[in-house]
Amino acid sequence: MRRLTLTILLVLCAGLTLLPACSREEAGGASGGAPEETAAAPARWTSALAGVEEAAAEARRWREDALLYAIATPEPALDARGRAPAWLYTFVSPSAGAVASVEVRGGEVRRLPEQRLPEPDIRNLRRNALPPPGRLLDSGEALRRTERVRELLAGDGRTASAGLDSLSGGGPVWIFATVGEGRRLEERVPAVAGG
Repeated sequence: MRRLTLTILLVLCAGLTLLPACSREEAGGASGGAPEETAAAPARWTSALAGVEEAAAEARRWREDALLYAIATPEPALDARGRAPAWLYTFVSPSAGAVASVEVRGGEVRRLPEQRLPEPDIRNLRRNALPPPGRLLDSGEALRRTERVRELLAGDGRTASAGLDSLSGGGPVWIFATVGEGRRLEERVPAVAGG
């Protein structure tokens, strides 16, 4: 399990290195507020599930058997309402023996290069694919169920990272993380609606 977790982290990190760089100033300035719109890239902050259908359509163009197994913010830019300027949707294709991420940013959809994985890892990801989006809590609702992270985000305009997967134990779970009082703060919320 430790090997699989490291492999998944490496795949996500490899995908994130391919994303355009986004400095703190571009993502909302030193204060961490919402970014200003520019002529090149208008800001369009959305919740996690807002782009899932677009991402799934792109993943099906890659591989018809693509299954969604993770959703995350590609940078720590989640606001107090559970919205971010971009979301990364990661899919597994058993037929390809690979995973690929699809980034939805400002209404634009972009698939990142696939990463091949060993068969045991592919089987585990397939077993842990996320349920249909209609059964999942969206990022805003899940964030409202946190205590400390929500409080910190509402307090001074700071941002957080968000991720949703079924690999962290006990079924689908949202994980929200930020820095508060000089240390990392993380909260987990069950991600199945009604859970």
